[in-house]
Amino acid sequence: MPARKKKAAKKKKAKKGTWGGKRAGAGRPKGSGSGPSPNSRRNRVAVMFRDTELKTLQAMAKRQKVPVATVAYEAVARALKRK
Repeated sequence: MPARKKKAAKKKKAKKGTWGGKRAGAGRPKGSGSGPSPNSRRNRVAVMFRDTELKTLQAMAKRQKVPVATVAYEAVARALKRK
């Protein structure tokens, strides 16, 4: 029995980037692409800590019940206000 030829796969037309889905109401809500809130902290800075410094930050964050990044941000913000 001779081998069958494979059918050529049809190339689908690339969809334009949309946030919607197939269902009505799916995807992001209208107006959600207006950008970040003016009060948001959207600038990023990377900081390298020693193990002891990180443990101190983690302990402070645990006591205050907030994320470590928030404690680090507050410490930097306080230091900048002093200058």
